[in-house]
Amino acid sequence: MLTGGRKDAEAARGLLLELVRHPQEAGPETIVYAYVYLGYIEDRAGNRKLASEWFRKAVAVDGASSGILSLAREGLERPVTWIRHLDEPSGAVRAPAVQTPRPAKAYVAADPPAAMALARNLSASERRENFEALWSAIDTTYACFQLKSIDWAEIGRRYRSRLESIHGDDAFYALLSQLVNELEDTHSWLQNYRRTLWEPADVSIDLLEQRPVVVAVRAGSAVAAAGVAPGWEVLSVDGLSPAAKVEVLRQYLHACSSARAFRREAFRHLLAADQASSADVQLRSPAGATKSLTLPRTGGSRAQPATRVTDFELVRQTFVDFGRHPSGLGYIRIKSFNGREEISGEFDRALEALRDTPGLVLDIRDNTGGFGQPRIVGRLLRKRTLVAISYVKSGPRHSDLRKHEVYLDPAGPWQYTRSVALLVNDVTGSAADLFACELRSARRVVTAGTTTHGNLSGVAMFVVLPCGLVVRVSNGYIADATNRPIEGAGNVPDIAVEPTLEDFLTGKDTVIEKAVSALQK
Repeated sequence: MLTGGRKDAEAARGLLLELVRHPQEAGPETIVYAYVYLGYIEDRAGNRKLASEWFRKAVAVDGASSGILSLAREGLERPVTWIRHLDEPSGAVRAPAVQTPRPAKAYVAADPPAAMALARNLSASERRENFEALWSAIDTTYACFQLKSIDWAEIGRRYRSRLESIHGDDAFYALLSQLVNELEDTHSWLQNYRRTLWEPADVSIDLLEQRPVVVAVRAGSAVAAAGVAPGWEVLSVDGLSPAAKVEVLRQYLHACSSARAFRREAFRHLLAADQASSADVQLRSPAGATKSLTLPRTGGSRAQPATRVTDFELVRQTFVDFGRHPSGLGYIRIKSFNGREEISGEFDRALEALRDTPGLVLDIRDNTGGFGQPRIVGRLLRKRTLVAISYVKSGPRHSDLRKHEVYLDPAGPWQYTRSVALLVNDVTGSAADLFACELRSARRVVTAGTTTHGNLSGVAMFVVLPCGLVVRVSNGYIADATNRPIEGAGNVPDIAVEPTLEDFLTGKDTVIEKAVSALQK
């Protein structure tokens, strides 16, 4: 009732008031959310005094997660009329009507402020003030220092020495971006500053067999006219080897939680540069012929590789496709988790259509995440099950983490209890990594493919600096039921299958083949 632009606030208020009349039955986490939502409703209606009372009740509750409590504390200081998980539609960027004034001093909030313009013409003392504020906020907010063996004090010393030689605003904001990248955390980034990368629009590169390979060429382009086609290997870019070019690009690319995921992402941007220019590229065909091309970097959308195809018919929906494999097994592909109820609804339709199948192949390869989907996991559970363990910052020290076991119950009108194979790869991340973690923890799947991205650092907080920069920082992480963290390590498949260049060129899907064979056995 409160999600999206068309809200039924009155109906939601009635349900929430009924809920808070029975706090012992609901539990602390649910009650704090209820109080915060009631405060949010009143703030949106302009009833600031009443909203403050609800936020005060929320702050007084013990046992809730730090993220929602931080939002409640923020509600005591200023009106809360926008909450990210209620008001931000899938793939959209928040676009408020007015800009938020820059703060006099840095603070940490559970949600980012409305659009805030970056300060310009910063003095050396202002750059130093903002640097120290960010370093200190990350020091007390970030959750994975010990997990990743990060020496934040040493990093601070190193970047302070670089700060003295920085001149100009862009160089300063770029330095802060590199500082945040030292966390090697996909979920930590500069919210309102990012440098533009320019790339050729007529060709796309990806990593196959650990080599950069052309995977798409725009029809009718100069690249296509030169005879270059999917399967050609990139030998050099701007006179540099691919490995050397990746190191040049590292300062411009957003960090990833694992080296394998960063390598994949970096090679996808191998032809990029930080300015509009031309890329001098040397390529080699599968037959061994070489060709040199000069490609303009226009910054336009790149040619897209062909969508992964199946040799059997699929019913296609927005998020979930499904069909029957020739073996008789069911097949469901979840392309994205960038939705909520609509995804579980589409999955329900797919599962109902495949209810009589002897086993199920569940494909989340190339799914970069979105929102958690506990209801879908519950459709595959036989009983209440420990599916994950979360750790959330509970104090300023690096070791201050609160542990919470996450259980899920069977969901839906019935549960699919036959064997399930889960297909994953190194792009599978965030909510998709969580999905794999939960199903593996429940021992409900055999996994096939390559190790997932491993970006599962959990909830985020937002550091707001006097210069107007907003920085997202992960203040938690998630482990599986055996207490093995997924952040950085990823979900390691039971059946390791690395797709080859030949697989790509012939359209062969060896991962599905291995998964089907495992289910049949």
